[in-house]
Amino acid sequence: MLVKTLTVLVHAEHDTLWNLLLDRLKDPQRFIPGVTEARVIDQKENVTVRELRLHGDLVRERVTIRSHDSEIRHELLEHPQFTGSIVTKVVRTARQSPIAPQHLEYDLELTPKSLLVKGVVHGEAEILADLEAEMQRLKSRAEEMETRI
Repeated sequence: MLVKTLTVLVHAEHDTLWNLLLDRLKDPQRFIPGVTEARVIDQKENVTVRELRLHGDLVRERVTIRSHDSEIRHELLEHPQFTGSIVTKVVRTARQSPIAPQHLEYDLELTPKSLLVKGVVHGEAEILADLEAEMQRLKSRAEEMETRI
C-alpha cells in the first residue's frame, strides 16, 4: 500500500490556490501530466464522476469537493493498477494573515491491484513524479498570478 503525503509551500493567497484547484477539475489537461482526454459522466452538487485518459489508460474517478475544508477527494473507481484515493487540500499556514503562504497537500492512499503488472503501467514512482510535477505547476501558476496583482 502506498500511503504518502506530498506537500509544497505556495506563496499565494488561499483563494488563488483554491480557484486553481477548481480550474484543474474543469480542465485537467492543463495541470495533470499525461492527461489527454477528460469527460464528465455524472455530476451532482459537489460530486462528479469523470473519466480521464491518463498515459493512454482509462481512469474513472469520483471527485468530491468540500469547499469548507478546502479539500478535493479523488476516489479511484477504475484504474489499471491501483484502488484508493488522493485527497488534495489547501492548508493555511496562518489564520490571521490573508497574505501568508499556503501548503498544497496531496494525501495518497493507494493499494496495488496486483503484484504482477502486465504491460506498461505507471508504477508508484511514476505516479509520485506526476503528482509532484502537477503540484509544481499549480505552485508556479498561483505564484505568477499573485505577482500580477
